[in-house]
Amino acid sequence: MERSGRDTRLRAPAGFDRRGRPAPNPVPEPMTANTPQARAHASGARRIPRSILSAAVASSCAALAHAQEPAPAASLPEVTVTATRSEALVDTVPQSVTIVRREEIERQVSAGSGLGDILGKLVPGFAVGRESPSTFTQTLRGRNINVLIDGVPQSTNRNGARILTLIDPSAVERIEVIRGATAIYGDGATGGVVNIITRKGGGAVAHSTEVGGNLSLSHPADSLGTVLRHTSSGSKDKVDFLFNVAVEQTGAFFDADGDRIPPSGANQGSLSETRSYSLLGKLGYQLDASQSIQLTAQAYKADQDTDYTTDPSVPAAPLRGHKSRAISGLSLDEKEGSKNSLVSLDYNNKEIWGSKMHAQLFARDYTTVYAPYRRHDGTGAGPEVFQSFIDSTKLGGRLEFDTLLSDRHGVSLVWGADHIREETSQSGYVHDPAAYAASGGRVFRSTGQVVTWVPPYDVVSTGLFGQLEWQATAGLLLRGGLRHESIDVDVGDFTNIDGGAVGGGSKRYSDTLYNLGAVFDLNERINLYASYNQGFSLPDMGLTLRGAAAGSSFAALNTQPQVVDNYEVGVRGNWGGTRASFALFWSENDLGARSGGLNAAIVRAPEKIYGFEATVDHRFANSWRAGGTFSWLEGKKYAATGAEIGYLGNDAIMPPKLTAYVEHQTTPKWSNRLQVLYSGSRDRFDPSSTAAYQNRIEDYAILDWVSEYRIGKKGTLSFGINNLLNEQYHSTFSQTVVNPRVYGNTAYAAASGAVLHATYKHAW
Repeated sequence: MERSGRDTRLRAPAGFDRRGRPAPNPVPEPMTANTPQARAHASGARRIPRSILSAAVASSCAALAHAQEPAPAASLPEVTVTATRSEALVDTVPQSVTIVRREEIERQVSAGSGLGDILGKLVPGFAVGRESPSTFTQTLRGRNINVLIDGVPQSTNRNGARILTLIDPSAVERIEVIRGATAIYGDGATGGVVNIITRKGGGAVAHSTEVGGNLSLSHPADSLGTVLRHTSSGSKDKVDFLFNVAVEQTGAFFDADGDRIPPSGANQGSLSETRSYSLLGKLGYQLDASQSIQLTAQAYKADQDTDYTTDPSVPAAPLRGHKSRAISGLSLDEKEGSKNSLVSLDYNNKEIWGSKMHAQLFARDYTTVYAPYRRHDGTGAGPEVFQSFIDSTKLGGRLEFDTLLSDRHGVSLVWGADHIREETSQSGYVHDPAAYAASGGRVFRSTGQVVTWVPPYDVVSTGLFGQLEWQATAGLLLRGGLRHESIDVDVGDFTNIDGGAVGGGSKRYSDTLYNLGAVFDLNERINLYASYNQGFSLPDMGLTLRGAAAGSSFAALNTQPQVVDNYEVGVRGNWGGTRASFALFWSENDLGARSGGLNAAIVRAPEKIYGFEATVDHRFANSWRAGGTFSWLEGKKYAATGAEIGYLGNDAIMPPKLTAYVEHQTTPKWSNRLQVLYSGSRDRFDPSSTAAYQNRIEDYAILDWVSEYRIGKKGTLSFGINNLLNEQYHSTFSQTVVNPRVYGNTAYAAASGAVLHATYKHAW
């Protein structure tokens, strides 16, 4: 499935370098790509024009939409804007980059996948999704991700792990994923960056409307879901616009046995019986030939409305011996759900002081409400039945310049600054324990009391960065840079959830992060790269604060940031109808920041994570195509003395993952795709271990079918079946959290059985 994000072998257009300016000695037009001069020029080319960059992205999308048709003799290059904070060809980046395009996103949505599931199926090293708003345990190369929407950070320091369901897939143009630690966007990307790039306005006025539905094949009753999406875009004179809206209502989820899955899933939320609204609006204005501004507004709201909850009477033993059950009669004053809104203003100038400039101001407001749960049996301190919610706001700006220092010597510099202020808190509604007990765990009646779990705290970060690029020889490109990050954290005195007083205070952290990489064109078909990158991340301050004991203070808490050193070597190849890549990586840090289990302290131990990823895509004929990916990683933790403690838990390390697909253009208008996801087993721990996330993970394989039929010139009928063989299984997350230190069998939720999805899209 890596064909959606293959690390393609790319060349700059004749007469231009890889970053958009005329090459010093343009290659004459008659020169063929097979001559030594042409190969040297293509290897040494650095910059390409903005118009060609835009055309490259559009061309790549169009090529994927008709992937079974013969490839053109000359194709435009694939471009990333995330990996370097400026336009760059993918094969000039000394790090693994996956690009998932809109056509592939639409194809996966036809099989019932959300963005989290899509990334798990298509991106090597990305842990699999689970039909949930939560991304807890969905790591990238064993570490956390920094999620952006058009460059605006969506991740919060109090990691609520609900960051991949905040926009409808129909609003997304492509997703760029940097695999591996990076500090290019600042705090939080110890595992990589996921930049969700939304659709653009412009061109002739056009509209498209999509209607669809889905149905469980193992239990059709109560499972019907519906969706309506609409997009309008266009331009007139100097103004361009885009408007996208989506409304979706999901039905109940049922496993392969036909049993209803509890709406709370594995105690971290589910997308079942949820109504969601997604809005995206863009308005752009071309000031002159070099300057433009764009205003973007995006909003998302989702609420779960169900009469069902998890049955608390599921037998507690043996663990993972009884799946969770749903019971009717839920009465809940505060619905589980999320709200997210952002506004950004972007200014671009193609020529200022000999540079390209991009400036952005943004504001974001986010709230998420979790399902209620019972904290203790009535004998502990603090509320017994509790429902938490997170509030977070961000204000910030980015400024970046792309400066050509020497055209002759192929030297350029991307430099700039970021400033972000985040305020976050986590509080909770207290529910009546008597009503809960009398109803058998069905009634959650608010007492009207709201208690603080995590006090409001401010995180103010400022980063200065510079990235130098040098085309040292025709076939060797060097990149290197640094970022200085300064972070201030402030928290006032507060009372913890159990009623104890905790002292506040202020802390300042700063560090300088480095990166260095090289890309070498071994020949016209094979591209080698190696890199060293550092990632920087504060620990989850909220998780630390909510566990603070009475009488303690913020100053005494272990809140030192972690710095991750990431090493990677890889190869990318293109042999006509076959494309392949292989990456080997190693990352380590002196101070981890892992969850210690439910309501337990963060584990701050040195860590090492290592692994490899491979991709291959092959065109067998004009109508057949196949490919896949394989990911394997492992990790260990150590004592401060360097002595090995043991393997990292399943919350960090995913089992081996294999994906494969085969596609066929059955008729000129009808295409079909079969895809399989295999999640392997992981068995690194003693069966008697009671430590959090240390248990055996069983393997499973899921087969999906996706089909598309074009109706005339403007209509497309898409349909697919997720879990085509109706396999009964438990996701890796469900298996991971059912543990003596985390959750019991009430969280052992099975995954959905076979689900039929169908949509009709009409352009008008």
